[in-house]
Amino acid sequence: MQSAGSRFKRNPSLYYSMSIASTWAGVGALMVGMQMARDYGIIPFLLWAFGNTIACILFGIFAPRIPKLREVFRSRIMHYLVGFMCVFQVWTNLNGIQSIFDDTPLTGVFGMALAYAIAIGFIIMLWRNGMIRTVLSDYAAWIGVYAIALLLTVLAMIYSRGNMIPLTMGADQIGIGIEKCVLLLPGPFLYPYFFEMLDYNEQNGDGTKKINITRVFINGGLLFGVYLIFTFLLSWTRFPPALSIVLAVLITLLSTVSSFLYSIYITFGKRLGLAINVATVALWQFIIPLGVMGAWTLMSSIRIWIVFGAIAFALAWHWKEKRSQAKDGR
Repeated sequence: MQSAGSRFKRNPSLYYSMSIASTWAGVGALMVGMQMARDYGIIPFLLWAFGNTIACILFGIFAPRIPKLREVFRSRIMHYLVGFMCVFQVWTNLNGIQSIFDDTPLTGVFGMALAYAIAIGFIIMLWRNGMIRTVLSDYAAWIGVYAIALLLTVLAMIYSRGNMIPLTMGADQIGIGIEKCVLLLPGPFLYPYFFEMLDYNEQNGDGTKKINITRVFINGGLLFGVYLIFTFLLSWTRFPPALSIVLAVLITLLSTVSSFLYSIYITFGKRLGLAINVATVALWQFIIPLGVMGAWTLMSSIRIWIVFGAIAFALAWHWKEKRSQAKDGR
């Protein structure tokens, strides 16, 4: 019987797509999504969901094709900027795990202990196993996400029958929906793990089959879009204590702590990356009071300028080289 690693190397497409969906999801996919629907209405939620779905698709279409883009993101200044953003992504995910358990009988203390255990476990595991272990763990987690999300949605709707949370259409909040949609689009370009996936597919140093990477990112975006249907349905429902624990487990599975800890290894190298990962987890206790939604909005507002600036620089660099070559050819 073949191992999971062997099956991945022979046919990696589905593993990649599941890992992309899992990495892009994060704790914000459910927590921010439900808050969007409840606070702003259905239309802003749908705009937010549209941006969430096509973000990875746009990355898969443009990132392999924009000249010089990968060279720009490998530059020292981008290394620091992306690494800085990854640290905040780790903190945001750990905050999500801690805060969701705060509303359950298990309490936030359990959530904090679980978040620490997950982070420390992944730091050790990724140091030893790297890329394949990240893909396989994301694949397994995303299967669990679909199963638990379906179960939770059905049970929550049964419990809330006749007592659903009313959602407005939110026609007067369309501007907020458009803003959140636009803020989402550049997000995948600041995921070193996604660029690593492009390089890994091209090099295949361990014999992994080369596949159509654009199609994989399109499928990953669509898989994530299917998940957002559960998010929308859960926005209408209420949670008794038992179901709040199931919701907390789902949020934990959605955590992308592993992908961002691995991205820090990619960005800074194994030794320095290990030190930064350990420091990130050690300093997290001071970040807990910030919450999830505010940190996500601040981070998204910063990254849109970083990504657009990097794309513009890459295109200008390519144009300058082409012009120089044209002059030399005369």
